[in-house]
Amino acid sequence: MPKRIVYTRPDGGVSICAPSLTALAYMTGGGGRWDGYPRGFIERQIAAQAADGVGEDNAARFVRAMQFGGCSTPEAYGVMRDRFCFHLGTGCELWNVEDVPTDRTYRDAWRRSHNGGPIVIDEAKARVIDEARMWVAYEVCVRRA
Repeated sequence: MPKRIVYTRPDGGVSICAPSLTALAYMTGGGGRWDGYPRGFIERQIAAQAADGVGEDNAARFVRAMQFGGCSTPEAYGVMRDRFCFHLGTGCELWNVEDVPTDRTYRDAWRRSHNGGPIVIDEAKARVIDEARMWVAYEVCVRRA
């Protein structure tokens, strides 16, 4: 069953990361993502990813897991969490797909604690979203008239 990494951004908003099933297959299988690339390519990959702000340790874990594999599924999700989400927010949690809200109407109003937990809707932000949608609908009606 696919999983999602849910985390809280510094502004209190919620982001959802859908880890790549291809990356998961490399990490839990035999690796080999960069087979055939020239000598030193893996070290350059680590340096380039570390320069993106993820940290050298997280970048090295990710690149090595992709190249050499051998991770269990929970370990692979942890590597991807640390590489893609950990530096962007707090409260990183692994959720089942069915636990992630499917109604994205108020996606920009989603909030949650910096320590994790359930997603709630900020009523004030939801009101702003509704008002903006109503104005768009009004403008469309005015143009048609």
